[in-house]
Amino acid sequence: MANYLTISRIFLIFPILVLASPEPNVNNWIALILFVIAGITDHLDGYVARKTGSTSSLGALLDLVADKLLIIIAIFYLVSHASSLLIIIPSIVIIMREIVISSFRQILAEKEGENLVKVSLLAKSKTTLQIFALSLLIISPNFGQHFFFLTVISFWLAAYISLHSLYGYLKSYGNFIK
Repeated sequence: MANYLTISRIFLIFPILVLASPEPNVNNWIALILFVIAGITDHLDGYVARKTGSTSSLGALLDLVADKLLIIIAIFYLVSHASSLLIIIPSIVIIMREIVISSFRQILAEKEGENLVKVSLLAKSKTTLQIFALSLLIISPNFGQHFFFLTVISFWLAAYISLHSLYGYLKSYGNFIK
């Protein structure tokens, strides 16, 4: 059941992108609802896996891939419509963090046979904040400049938390990779 929730997050990406519009549009609301559902599955799949005793390496990998795909693809697509450096710069920071952490996870998994660094509470909070910022970006065309300013603030906050999380992970990975 947990893996189905994770896979549904991947399958929700395409309709979100198709429906999201840079113009005020009712489809932005539908895209937002689908994106929020995808975000909820991020928390729900792990909970279901732990409660049913069905945690697995495959499930953990699928969850990681689904998270990265949802965040990175949505950022690339939605930011291409925003075309504001105020959104582009923190988006680049977020994407770079995701790539760096994924690379270190891979190196550690190859060296140790598994990823010994567990997901931190800060990293989980980071994902939630990224989903919140992207949700605001999806719906911001429907609200105007003041709302877009709130979106910009949320992106910079997500980028800051992403960098803070990166620092914590790099310290942890440094203890294993020598």
